[in-house]
Amino acid sequence: MNEDRTELRPDGPPTGERNWSRIDWNELDFLKWPGLELLGARGGCSEMVLHVEEHHRGGGGHPLSINGGIVSYMFDALLGAAVASTWDDETVGQVTITLTTQFTGQITAANELRGEANVTRRGGSTVFVEGRILSEDGSVGAFCTGIFKLFRKR
Repeated sequence: MNEDRTELRPDGPPTGERNWSRIDWNELDFLKWPGLELLGARGGCSEMVLHVEEHHRGGGGHPLSINGGIVSYMFDALLGAAVASTWDDETVGQVTITLTTQFTGQITAANELRGEANVTRRGGSTVFVEGRILSEDGSVGAFCTGIFKLFRKR
């Protein structure tokens, strides 16, 4: 995925509308504020990294433990980017319907967490997606499934 970082770029019409499937996600406060970076999103797959800072830590009794709320936030962005990469010309927006997260162990990282997601099924207005977040040692720390609703031009 890293080889195609330009897939999601602004190309909306001159009216000022944004084509959310082509925005530069890394310029959105939604990603910049928590320290997330979208590495790539294309063809229903996405890859993202969290640049870990002290305010991401909490719980687990380990000094490198990452708070579960931060992981859930990352999943929403990660899965959403995978969904947005499947938009066609008739799609104008999307919202998260559900995110179901299962933690498989303590998630720890000194510097960064990595996540990956892929769309598993896409209907007319509903998209199913799954993802995982890896601790810095490469072990899977959490899985997530999500359902997103697409909005179409009228």
